[in-house]
Amino acid sequence: MFILRCEPRTSRKPPALFHPVNISSRIAAASAFFVAAALFYAPLAYGCTRPEMLPALFGLLTASIVAGVIGFAAMQRWPDIPRLLLVCVTAILLQGWWMTWNPVFPSTASANEGLVDTTLENIRRLSSNFMTSTSFLLGAFIVLCGLFGNANLRRFLLLAAAISGVLICVIGDVLKIAGEPLMRYFWKPIDIYWNDFALFRYHGNAGAFLNLVWPLILVFTRRAYRPTGTLVERILWTFSALACGSALFLNAAKAAMVIGLLILPWPFYTLLVRLKQRTLLFLAVGTVIFIAGALAVLSQYTHEASFQRITNRTELSSDFSGRWESNRENLEAVPEVGWFGLGPGLFQLAFPYQLSPMRNVGDFAQDYAHEDYLQTVLEWGWLGTVWWTLLVAVGLYRAIRTYAQREMFPSKTDRHLLLAAILGVCATLAQSFVEFPLQVVSLRLFFFVLLAFCWISPQLLTTPPKDPSSRRKRYRLPIPSPELMKANR
Repeated sequence: MFILRCEPRTSRKPPALFHPVNISSRIAAASAFFVAAALFYAPLAYGCTRPEMLPALFGLLTASIVAGVIGFAAMQRWPDIPRLLLVCVTAILLQGWWMTWNPVFPSTASANEGLVDTTLENIRRLSSNFMTSTSFLLGAFIVLCGLFGNANLRRFLLLAAAISGVLICVIGDVLKIAGEPLMRYFWKPIDIYWNDFALFRYHGNAGAFLNLVWPLILVFTRRAYRPTGTLVERILWTFSALACGSALFLNAAKAAMVIGLLILPWPFYTLLVRLKQRTLLFLAVGTVIFIAGALAVLSQYTHEASFQRITNRTELSSDFSGRWESNRENLEAVPEVGWFGLGPGLFQLAFPYQLSPMRNVGDFAQDYAHEDYLQTVLEWGWLGTVWWTLLVAVGLYRAIRTYAQREMFPSKTDRHLLLAAILGVCATLAQSFVEFPLQVVSLRLFFFVLLAFCWISPQLLTTPPKDPSSRRKRYRLPIPSPELMKANR
């Protein structure tokens, strides 16, 4: 007699909806979503250069920070964030807020003849405004270092930054070609001269933004032409690259255009070195002809004043002399600022007017030094400059060192995106010699996104497999026993 046993068929259980791993990953995704929303909002909100635009940005960053911290706590494991990064951020915040509530205003503050308000309340207000934005940005920066450990969130955020850049490029191209009739819907007539591109009031800020997103757009364009790329991807990203390239010319910011042209070949470097010399020569000649044609078109579709900034020798000479005089006056004040500086955000009070024509507000006052390095030393002193230098330089060093280990990248996309981050950070640092991109909130946000990627870049590498042939072989020598030795004798 046979007995049949009907055992229930075991089936694989679906993952629990409220499993800790699922909860933490969803919260982390929410944190990344808020950062992506901030990346779209900041450049569209007039670059967040207007005070009324900042609360919404701070709200998005707060939501991202809170969600990120909750997500890290749900994972029951703190993300792999370098200790030196945390030390630098903590030191910057402590010194900045201490200087805000205990301002030190040395003798570098010239007699302003009532031009600016140097009361204690106004000093604290300016420093507090600057430190508030710095605190939100650095908090989001730390959260980004944790989020970038996830490949999906990393690519999502960098893609969001690139698409946000494409949107600004398209808006800027359309406004520049349409001219003043369309610009009046966004700007007052008195502001149109300063609005040299899109929703950025100052052409230097617009140029710095373009060079932050330009490397990302080029990398995504190159990746669209991989064998698995679709025709739609190639069309969209090619259009995006052309839009951003046109924006660099239409913006008519000299430094930004030169830096953008220097960036152009690097995302395609490995493809260019494979070309034959004759092909490479034709490509170089074609590029020169294209640049010359772009400059010719620039003279037709942009304001005369914008084109003169590039071609007029008198304009170039006046611009250079103005920057030289401004930097000379700032350098003379550096020995007097001491270890702690004037205080964050107080450059406009210490130097309300200068002998140079480099002014931003009104006929006399200027808010920025047009040289971020000098302004950092003047406002933060030598101690604060050390912390800011370590935060930027060490992150860039880690990224360059990681990128040099090409064979250890499991993903070419991550390697190319890391190159884009390096190029974006270097472009901003280069433009900081002649402009003030690191003083503008929206530009600092994009800069910190790329810098966070640089800091965590060693996590992208895989440990190389060990070669069995390289292992040290151990030989065991037999030791004969005394009895065997006697027998052999």
